[in-house]
Amino acid sequence: MNMILANSMNEIQKLLAKRVTKLFLAASVLFPILTKILVNKLFLTNWITFPAENINYLLLDLFNTFLLPLFIFIAATDLFTGEGEKGTLFQVRPILRIESFFSKAAAIGIFTLLHLLVLWFFTVISSILFDKSFDFSALLGSFTAYAISWFPLMVLAAFAVMVALLVNSSVLAISGMIVLFLVMQLLPYVLPASYYILPASYLGWYMHWTQDVSIRWMLQTVTYLCSAFTLFLATGYYMFNRKEA
Repeated sequence: MNMILANSMNEIQKLLAKRVTKLFLAASVLFPILTKILVNKLFLTNWITFPAENINYLLLDLFNTFLLPLFIFIAATDLFTGEGEKGTLFQVRPILRIESFFSKAAAIGIFTLLHLLVLWFFTVISSILFDKSFDFSALLGSFTAYAISWFPLMVLAAFAVMVALLVNSSVLAISGMIVLFLVMQLLPYVLPASYYILPASYLGWYMHWTQDVSIRWMLQTVTYLCSAFTLFLATGYYMFNRKEA
């Protein structure tokens, strides 16, 4: 466990050193502030009737369905396919492959959670500064929405890791992930029955928790997401373990 934690810090430093990671973190800071300025200071008439809380959830939707999946795809490609291309996928220092694999997957998960927390924090700060009708009693609900959004994103991250290990080209990996993600987003419009079996369908999962939900629904969705996460991660590790050093 100590080795996984130590190596996770190493993988986190790798991601943090990349410009794209800093760019996405900057977006998590700037998007809420700029959105509030546009809505409240420039008086955009199309949005002026929106409650402030709705705008906050629109920001979460933007990150859940576009920006964070893109970050996950780039991070998975960098840490797995990219390092495989460079010949640095397996480290020289003594570390088990399972430790290396889970360290890389954990780094992606930690940064995804960090993006959500930074986005929530600056959404709250910008709401306090610019929303005259800001209600502090809504903080717990908004934090819960941002926090539980991490779970379905982790399923998508496990899927991305699996795809990254299927191919040996970074260009093919990232383009394949984006195409598959778009297919998962569009397929339910053609085949509605496929909606509940596609991981991308649960990126708006938090919206169901803000309504009255049954225990049966909770158990079904949590069980499915846990099963999908385990399947993708186990398949990814199997392929990672079979790779030649």
